[in-house]
Amino acid sequence: VARNETTLSEIELLKTALLPHLTALGVASVTVCFAGYGDSGSIEEVIYLDASNAKMPCPDAMIEIEGRNEISLSSAIEELAYSALELHHPGWEINDGAHGELLIDIAKASVQLDCNLHYTAYDSHSTEL
Repeated sequence: VARNETTLSEIELLKTALLPHLTALGVASVTVCFAGYGDSGSIEEVIYLDASNAKMPCPDAMIEIEGRNEISLSSAIEELAYSALELHHPGWEINDGAHGELLIDIAKASVQLDCNLHYTAYDSHSTEL
């Protein structure tokens, strides 16, 4: 429980730090795509969109997070994604794994985690003839 509270606090700190910076840099939304299986997972792509929904490069910016040293904007976004996955879907990268997106909507000041957990299923039948 204490670990979950710490992770939740970290997520809130990251959101509080990120949203104003993204607004100031002209970013309208960020989509963080992730995938993993077999005990390995990673962020595959991070897409930044401006107000006209055009792709833009990741702004080269450093941000300050309360109580920590400055980190790059891209590192803070990745940290937010991994923290959200750890909190809501621990083990998302294990066995059959998962894939999905973390969606940051700047205008709505919202962050949404969409995670698709993979699993193997089978249907067994035994018939005596």
